[in-house]
Amino acid sequence: MKFSVVIPAFNEGKHIESAVMAVRAQVLESGDSVEIIVVDNNSSDHTHSAATMALGGSGKVVFEEMPGPNFARQRGFLESKGDVICFLDSDCMVPVDWIKNIRLEIEKGAKAVSGPYYYGFSAGYKAVLNKLYSWVVLPALPVLLRAVFWRKAAVIIGGNFAVTREALHTIGGIPPISFWGDDAVIGMMLVRMAGKVTFSRKVWTRTSPRRFDETGFWKVNFQYTLAYFRAFFAKDLSRFKDSSAT
Repeated sequence: MKFSVVIPAFNEGKHIESAVMAVRAQVLESGDSVEIIVVDNNSSDHTHSAATMALGGSGKVVFEEMPGPNFARQRGFLESKGDVICFLDSDCMVPVDWIKNIRLEIEKGAKAVSGPYYYGFSAGYKAVLNKLYSWVVLPALPVLLRAVFWRKAAVIIGGNFAVTREALHTIGGIPPISFWGDDAVIGMMLVRMAGKVTFSRKVWTRTSPRRFDETGFWKVNFQYTLAYFRAFFAKDLSRFKDSSAT
């Protein structure tokens, strides 16, 4: 099976090497292969050169002028050759069995699979809530919503998910949606149009808590939760598309 790992990057010269090297260290099944595509989202720092050096011939750096991670993800998808397209944020460091565990879920019939973030909070309420939310609430949420509202739901974390090429074609590629709710809409579209979406605790990744530091712990969680339920209850998911998208 061929995997393509797409990593959008905007001014990520400090982080992109670690993300790329973690993907290059993957332990693959016999016959599997992986290509890495870093999408320079119009960076003004040394992201391009840092990514090129880290790749060392195991992938390529492409350019996307339209700002926003979903535009970069779509560019990476268009450039990819894999049977399964994996999306990873540039400040993430995946464990060595990340792709192996994605493969296991695809073999079980999943059209897409995502997993939790580990932010590295050392102690305190943030560490407790992160573990409860990511390892308990998120896996159970689609089942609970289906039981209560009789509507299909899925959980996708935009910086840590994989989808089959066929399923991504079914929903028309990565939708041109801005931040806050982009991954929720992708999840809802996939589960309602393409098939099974799995949230696996084994498909996890380390990531930076910088968004919490910049925006605030409670505000970030509130924004994500609000965006998720807006997507879940939306009658027409296409309304989330940016009017500026082409």
